[in-house]
Amino acid sequence: MLLPILFFAVAWLYAMAGFGGGSTYIALLAMSGLPLTAVPVVALSCNLIVSGQGSIALIRRGHADGSLLVPLLLASIPCAFIGGAWRLPEAAFILILACALSVAGVALLIQRKLQGARGASIQAPSVGLLVVAGIGLGLLAGVTGIGGGIYLAPVMHLLGWARGQTIAACTSLFIALNSLAGLIGQLTKGAEFVEALPLGFLVACPIAVLIGGRIGTHLLSSKLPQGRIRMITAAVVLLVAARLWLKVLLG
Repeated sequence: MLLPILFFAVAWLYAMAGFGGGSTYIALLAMSGLPLTAVPVVALSCNLIVSGQGSIALIRRGHADGSLLVPLLLASIPCAFIGGAWRLPEAAFILILACALSVAGVALLIQRKLQGARGASIQAPSVGLLVVAGIGLGLLAGVTGIGGGIYLAPVMHLLGWARGQTIAACTSLFIALNSLAGLIGQLTKGAEFVEALPLGFLVACPIAVLIGGRIGTHLLSSKLPQGRIRMITAAVVLLVAARLWLKVLLG
């Protein structure tokens, strides 16, 4: 029952940056001993709760950009469903998850540098580039249980696709809808694992991330410093990625 407390903290911290927290939910679940088939389902569900309420709040404040979101979402949502429904051998899933967490951790570490590198200029991407990004991130979101926003945001900062609050709004909605599509895809494989999960866990985690996410989204508008939060999160994600790589290498 320590997981709901940790999930509350993760939702709070990630929502302050416009994320859902999927990479860290995955990291915590990977260490918890829960059935492997439950990991992406639980992570995507919590992602959906946090990023869903966050995206609604940011859209109401007028930060969303339809010219960016429409191509990204049209390409990514069906791919997230396909990725979620894709039945992978356990070894392949662990390998993909190790790669995804490694990239996510590095992305968190370098995000501030990427923001500084682009300066103040804004460069609108082509529709084709948005579609390609949507396809890749959608598949990854569905397969691993990570919403994809943790990769999307650094790319948007580096390439100067939008300003900070707009990136946060686009990232939140991207995570929410792709988490939903990936979750539906995962559930097409069956939900027998639910019987193996404690009832208290199934009830407490959604409530924890809902409350934590609402607090974090509220604080997002205050522009609290995110550097230390990103560093701690990156360390956790990369630690679990290293453990998964050991498992891959040692069989």
